[in-house]
Amino acid sequence: MAKLLNIQLTYQGKVLNFAQEGKEIKKKFFIGSNKYLFWQILDNKFPDKHLFITEKGNQLYMQLPPGATLTCSKDNNPVDSAYLTQNSILKGTELLLRPDMTGSVAIAPQWEISYDFREPRITILTPEEKQIVAQYARFSEPTAMERFNRNLLLLFVLLTIIFVLIFDLALKPKASFDATLEQKLATLQKAEMVKSEIAKVEGSTFEQPSGGQEQDITPETPVTPQATQGTPGGATTGGSAVSAGAMFGLGNFDPNATSSSAPTIRIATLTEGFAASRPGSKGGGGGPGQGGGGPGQGGGYTTSFNPNSTVGFSSDLGSIATNAPSVGGSSIRPKEGTFVNVAGNLKTLAPSGVAFGLTPGANQLVSSFKSKNVAQVSESSIQSMAPETRSRYDVINASVKARRSQITAIYSKYNAIVPFSGSASIRLLINANGRVLNAIITPNGQMPQEFLSEVKQLCEGWSFNVKDESDFTFVAKFRKG
Repeated sequence: MAKLLNIQLTYQGKVLNFAQEGKEIKKKFFIGSNKYLFWQILDNKFPDKHLFITEKGNQLYMQLPPGATLTCSKDNNPVDSAYLTQNSILKGTELLLRPDMTGSVAIAPQWEISYDFREPRITILTPEEKQIVAQYARFSEPTAMERFNRNLLLLFVLLTIIFVLIFDLALKPKASFDATLEQKLATLQKAEMVKSEIAKVEGSTFEQPSGGQEQDITPETPVTPQATQGTPGGATTGGSAVSAGAMFGLGNFDPNATSSSAPTIRIATLTEGFAASRPGSKGGGGGPGQGGGGPGQGGGYTTSFNPNSTVGFSSDLGSIATNAPSVGGSSIRPKEGTFVNVAGNLKTLAPSGVAFGLTPGANQLVSSFKSKNVAQVSESSIQSMAPETRSRYDVINASVKARRSQITAIYSKYNAIVPFSGSASIRLLINANGRVLNAIITPNGQMPQEFLSEVKQLCEGWSFNVKDESDFTFVAKFRKG
């Protein structure tokens, strides 16, 4: 029987774990400092994820980690590295695992992995053991209640499946698909051309009445304030209210009138009211005055002030609004509004599968990277790179994942205006200082050019903590929320 590979992980001489070919070891076997790996190496200097064992053809190979120390023996006799190299067992950091050899690898301080080949252990049961297994290794006979419950459950499942099929084939309403992106853009374009209709009414102006005579605005009951000689004070009766248009100097105001020019509208409302002590009568011409003021010689005022008297106010509108505004009102109706597209021009769509904004400078930059043998690396091809290159692109990939939310925020802004979906391949050309020199975006699906332009501007403002020129491509997916 063929021997199978067995490996053993030890720390400070204590066994921690085992792995066997065909069980834990399949086509590939990884180790590293990542906590999600089956074998985690608790050493900060050890790589996050390292391909330790891989299968090529029918042979197994061990990929030695950086700085590892290898010890091998054949038929219990130690062999050196020269023997391994001459017999094509060790090529660089790749060790061929042969069934006639054993060995150990010190992968880190106090961490060691040993390997050997063993025949699998097969247990053969005796006739008595087989009889016991046949007797007890079976399900017990169900009771009548268990059979009833099982049949009832199967019937319920069967009826549910039948109902779902009937609903999907006959009762389910047909799905109505939304309008395409081009149709929605056409609808928005028509909406921008819509203007509100304004009734064309003959304009009116403020004119004097015909005949060149001014209109006389006179209260219905004019009363002239007059002081009566010999009484405590002259009593004044306020005038009655007049029409609002005549009072404020608007003349024949037409609220439906329009005009081609729009004068400045000024509205003024003045109210006057005061309280004063009650004056006495004014002596006239040296004659004897009758009243609280007593006799007085012409031109003088006397008063009879009573602090217990209540000052009265008139409720007549005509006496309150004493002055009209100096500027007449306006008979102009405001003109119609104008639609403003605050979202920008989204009518131009970038074609699918064509690199967006690819300038001659960008083509020259791509040619420069190719001449320097800078490999184009994607998210899925990072693990196949050399360890020193992989660590650099791991840093870039982790930084891109942390910044994907910025691209999502831009997509949400534009998707709220014109819904669209798809994906875009974004290629970042990074210089030795870690700055993005150019971002080449290839959309998968029609997308607004303004959206792609803003994403391109965002990506070209990124920088990464790397010290070598890099060419990294990742895919951003946009789905309707």
